[in-house]
Amino acid sequence: MTDTMLPILRQMHDAEDNRALALLLLAAPDMIMSKYQGVIRKICRKRQFEPGEAYLELRLNAMRSVRDGQGRLKPAVADALAEFGAQMGAFADGGRT
Repeated sequence: MTDTMLPILRQMHDAEDNRALALLLLAAPDMIMSKYQGVIRKICRKRQFEPGEAYLELRLNAMRSVRDGQGRLKPAVADALAEFGAQMGAFADGGRT
C-alpha cells in the first residue's frame, strides 16, 4: 500500500514528541499550513499540543492579513508571530512550552 500523505504531514503525524512537531510547524511553508490546516489542527489536537494549534492560527491570520504599501504586516501581527515563533523554537530546542 502506498502512503499518499505529503512527506511533511507524515513527519508531523509521526513526530516523536511535541518538540519534534514544533520544529516541523516552524519549518512548514505557508501554502502547506493553509491548504492542510485541518490535518495539522487534527494532529495538534490529537497530541493535545495547544501551542501548535495556536501557532497554526497565528500563521493563518498573518497570511490573511492586509499588508502596507511595502508588503509588510502590521507591526502587531508581525511581532506576535515572531514572538510566538521564538517561543516555539525555544521549546523545540529543549525549553518549556
